[in-house]
Amino acid sequence: MPSAEQTIHTYAAAITALDTDAFVACFAPNCELNDPVGAPPSYGQDGARAFFTGFLPLLDSIEFRPVAIFAASGSAAYSWVVEATGKAGQSARAEGIDVFEFDANGKILRSFGYWDPGPFVAALTAA
Repeated sequence: MPSAEQTIHTYAAAITALDTDAFVACFAPNCELNDPVGAPPSYGQDGARAFFTGFLPLLDSIEFRPVAIFAASGSAAYSWVVEATGKAGQSARAEGIDVFEFDANGKILRSFGYWDPGPFVAALTAA
């Protein structure tokens, strides 16, 4: 079973590679994504796939970097930085904190993203 740190780094690598299948593989079949917290959650691996593919039309490239990871007892909180380039060359940067709960196989069971995607998406779609 992968450690929380390994799963987080695999998750980050999938985002950076824009690899939908690798992203979805980080999640348990019965997962719940709350990203950002307060938005309607996405459920299951189909929900994870829909969440991820929703961003792909905006992106030319992206780099997602975990900064500090704090793992304990089947869960982890970590801060992150993301930098992206949009399809027309626009740049965007965001920071946030995610909290993950893991299942017995080290897959993400629940995720909670604390950030405001509005300015990030606006920067990527600016004309």
